[in-house]
Amino acid sequence: MPLGAVVLVLHSHLPYVLHHGRFPHGSDWLCEAVAECYLPLLRLFRELVRRGILPRCTVEFSPVLCEQLVQPAFRILFQQYCREHMEAARDDEYHFRRYGYGEHWIRLAQWWQSWYTERLEEFVEEYRGELLPAFSRLQQVEVVELAASAATHAYLPLLPSERSVAFQLRLGVENYRRHFGQAPYSLWLPECGYYPAGDTTAVPLYGSTAVRSYGVEEWLARLGIRHVVVEQQLLERAQHLGPSGVGDIRPITQPYWCISHSHTSRGCLVLARHQATAAAVWDARTGYPGDGDYLDFHKRHYTSWLRYWRVTDNRVDMQYKLLYVPEWARSKVIRHAEHFAEKLLHTLAAEQDRFGRFPVVCLPFDTELFGHWWFEGPLFLRHLFERLAEAPVEVWRLSDCGQRLAPFASVRLPSGSWGRNGGHEPWADPQVWWMWHRLAQAEAQLEELYRRFPSPTPIQQRLLRQALRELLLMQGSDWSFLAVTGGAREYAQQRFAFHAEDFQRLCELIELVAGRETLTAEEEAFLTALEQRDSLFPELDFHWWQEPV
Repeated sequence: MPLGAVVLVLHSHLPYVLHHGRFPHGSDWLCEAVAECYLPLLRLFRELVRRGILPRCTVEFSPVLCEQLVQPAFRILFQQYCREHMEAARDDEYHFRRYGYGEHWIRLAQWWQSWYTERLEEFVEEYRGELLPAFSRLQQVEVVELAASAATHAYLPLLPSERSVAFQLRLGVENYRRHFGQAPYSLWLPECGYYPAGDTTAVPLYGSTAVRSYGVEEWLARLGIRHVVVEQQLLERAQHLGPSGVGDIRPITQPYWCISHSHTSRGCLVLARHQATAAAVWDARTGYPGDGDYLDFHKRHYTSWLRYWRVTDNRVDMQYKLLYVPEWARSKVIRHAEHFAEKLLHTLAAEQDRFGRFPVVCLPFDTELFGHWWFEGPLFLRHLFERLAEAPVEVWRLSDCGQRLAPFASVRLPSGSWGRNGGHEPWADPQVWWMWHRLAQAEAQLEELYRRFPSPTPIQQRLLRQALRELLLMQGSDWSFLAVTGGAREYAQQRFAFHAEDFQRLCELIELVAGRETLTAEEEAFLTALEQRDSLFPELDFHWWQEPV
């Protein structure tokens, strides 16, 4: 008999960066993620399937990421990106030979040339530049499950109104249908952000009007979503609503039925992240990625920007990093995959002994951890799936839980996320309150426009659709996160401000063109430029803003 099940959830997301800069902040982020994460992930899935191992897991691509991956402009950029890095590696090899760096340096430069050549060949020859259909085919044969998400990865608990929450979720589900040809059953809550009915989290920002009438799970239920992942701390602070006799027992390794009120049936199944187990992978200081033999993420060659050093010791200064040895890293990743598999088996056995129920360990990770932040991550996943295939454990997709296990109990979860202490930081940090206030102003402007122009002309409809796109891009959780954590503070602030300015100009034009049949040459040039730059969500219907889910 199996000891239990493991549910691996990979969350893939990047903000909209196409046509908004390239390096160091911009489309290179997207190209890096494709080269280092998404292509290797596809490769390991296909290799495992060919060997008869089904790597059942849930993979989510945020709608805003999907929109970038399918654009012709991205396909051209990615090929250019690979060729530039191949050339940079060749220049490094020439430099290393000329100045007598040594054979190890030369081999690493050649290794990078081969690595980028392989990624380019995979992208062009195997997938014809179309990654989403390749993942969709894996879903069709039930190898993976593809989950949906909110349109631009907005942090739902802090949006100014429930109208925005419903709009983000509805558009996210419709976008999923367009890309994958079916309805989603599971959804990734951006930043695992959740709130119940009656929540007052956003009241300090917007006043009493920000009290939520419906919980997130109610919007999800209306859209047909059945499964989500939440942070462990939310489950630990949850209020039991049934069945009687459960008391305060809250096994992390059981699914729960999430509702806001005991008198409603409108809810969804939730699994909580198993923090202690997941930390062995995602914690850069104490987890596997911090091992000294792995490729160091931070130190790069001053001309090519390629990485030639290993972690060595994550406490030492950059100048003391030693050269990377790929063979050492490959050997180490096998040992770490075996160790993690044993850790999972031990956890499942302990949970089964403790509660006498079939346990499920839920492990959600950012896909970008595997390959980008931890270069050897995809290889780790491949060996992990191999070990689990031989172990007394089942590997499930998120939707499998609802089909195979009954909820342990019905619970009312508190508001929170996988942010600091399970709360709303850093998105609620006072230094980004100005962003949230500007979003509230934008919503108010839209409400007034819909009131004044209940039957917009074709020109106004076109302007409205683009204004909604700019609002959606403003709502992305990335800008407040980056502005607080400092990863790309100025870029995040500028991006938010630029979209806010464009939104304002579009709203002004909606008023100006009232009664007109055409735009002036200047107005047409402005709108066309925006439609080409921020060309996402063609399925967007401007009526959805007024129509709740």
